[in-house]
Amino acid sequence: MDPVLPEHLPQNATRDTVECLLQVHKTHVDWLGKLPRTLGHPVEGIELVQCSTTRTKTALLLLYPSRVVLPISVEEYQVAQLYSVAEASKNETGGGEGVEVLKNEPYAKEDGEKGQYTHKIYHLQSKVPGFVRMLAPASALKVHEKAWNAYPYCRTTRKMGKRKDLSEFDKGHIVMARRLDQSISKTAAVVGCSRSAVNEYMKDNFMIMIETWHKPDIGDQENVHKLDPETWKKTEVVYIDIADRRQVEDKDYKPEEDPATFKSTKTGRGPLGPQWRKELPQKTDCPHMCAYKLVTVKFKWFGLQNKVEGFIHKQEKRLFTNFHRQLFCWMDRWIDLTMDDIRRMEEETQKELDKMREKDPVKGMSASDE
Repeated sequence: MDPVLPEHLPQNATRDTVECLLQVHKTHVDWLGKLPRTLGHPVEGIELVQCSTTRTKTALLLLYPSRVVLPISVEEYQVAQLYSVAEASKNETGGGEGVEVLKNEPYAKEDGEKGQYTHKIYHLQSKVPGFVRMLAPASALKVHEKAWNAYPYCRTTRKMGKRKDLSEFDKGHIVMARRLDQSISKTAAVVGCSRSAVNEYMKDNFMIMIETWHKPDIGDQENVHKLDPETWKKTEVVYIDIADRRQVEDKDYKPEEDPATFKSTKTGRGPLGPQWRKELPQKTDCPHMCAYKLVTVKFKWFGLQNKVEGFIHKQEKRLFTNFHRQLFCWMDRWIDLTMDDIRRMEEETQKELDKMREKDPVKGMSASDE
């Protein structure tokens, strides 16, 4: 007869108690499913991840639509965006971290879509929150970004890799062991699989896709990405105002990158006042456009949904806000450039980034304050 588990673990449950659970034979999956999800120990506070098949096969899917209105034309933005991406990449690269460009080449599909394809690796050791570093192996902190820029439509995906074929029980073991800060080797030994299997499973549980439409309007179109009506009703659009100082974290603020004070010497645009978005349609001498973004997140690290949801929502808004503030304030640098200039610049930047990752110190945004 199988022993019966207590309804609640004792208050003095220790880390050793949970480590012992990791040794439970694979036939005892049902036992783990009956365990309370949180230990009562006030110091440890370790949340157990249930290993039921239903739970582990269901991914958390998050949708974040946002809109960024700019005093720039859609044609100007194509150059501005590529210039700013290259510059921002250099600002985020150093100390072994940052951006590595693997491919940057034209592409064409059978359906007629064509544009520029890029494949980059983001080395993120200090740029992810602690709860992700605790769970993920070091190799999983390399995010592969693939982008298809068929301007004015762009699609970008960010993934950590592919999963090995593991049982639901093994997956639960891996998550629990990593949350206990076990090494990759020890986790693999407990589960009875290879180190690479642990690495690959942790990588596959996270994916972000960013789709953007660039339209010559002031952000007044609804459901540009054609979500089904029921899904669209449940989404909340985030409006990003690049001139609103309140939308910028203190540590990110730079006076030279403030649209509320910047004035372009080449175009005369700026500074942007408190009502600039309402006034923009009436300005016949100033173009305008809106970047309609939709961020889709697929996530399977159960027990961390709330943390991940909050972190992604905050960080994506932070990235979009800071990037477009820079883009506007760098206007005099890119306004005279052509697409040929941009392609030459991208080739030079690719070489610079390789040197900067090796020789420069760590720099740029971090998530140390998650």
